[in-house]
Amino acid sequence: MSPLWNSPRDWFRWFVFEIGAGYYTEKLASGPEAELRAEFDAWLAPAAGARVLDVGCGPGHLARLFALRGCCVTGVDRGRRLLRLARRWPAPRSESAAGSAEFLRAPAERLPFSENSFDLVTATTVVYFVAKPAAVLREMVRVTRPGGIVATLDPHASMDRHSVRDYCERRRLGPQDTRKLLTWAIASERCLRFEEHELRALLADAGLASFELERRMAGLVWFARGRKPAGP
Repeated sequence: MSPLWNSPRDWFRWFVFEIGAGYYTEKLASGPEAELRAEFDAWLAPAAGARVLDVGCGPGHLARLFALRGCCVTGVDRGRRLLRLARRWPAPRSESAAGSAEFLRAPAERLPFSENSFDLVTATTVVYFVAKPAAVLREMVRVTRPGGIVATLDPHASMDRHSVRDYCERRRLGPQDTRKLLTWAIASERCLRFEEHELRALLADAGLASFELERRMAGLVWFARGRKPAGP
């Protein structure tokens, strides 16, 4: 088994994203998922010049938002085609000359960076989906500097097809946006969804403290962040 994958199921998920890279890129580019990503960016609001790592960056949508803030961003993903699409995007124009984004191929469980390399490390819709979420979070904490932030975006335990349909009807979303969110709901039913105590335990076991957890998208999604302790 390649060091990029942990199991045959892990490889199959990668293959699905490879063959659907173009669809996935378009899916995330607009609609409620793009709105949620913009909320996440605003919630974190990293300062210009911050060293940011986006784990499981996909086509680089979130990395680009951070770069527009003037951050020095690295995105990592296992998908060759997703990374190719990320690199095709025009260089971000930010008010700070320091803003930049680069994209590397690497598994989330074995990040190719030394300890304490980043001020902020993010993973959106990654922890719930990977085969070894605890290992991914430990790696994210390892490469975060003491006092830095690790932040995740994942489904709340209430996310399923029924709750997402209700959400779409209440917001009067069109068929295309409804289908996109239902795809996420189906994936969450098959992977992981988190109650608050489960998410807090996962973050604590990874070595984080000072948690902030917020439910967004009518409670269906978690925004979570924790700080890496500055010392013993």
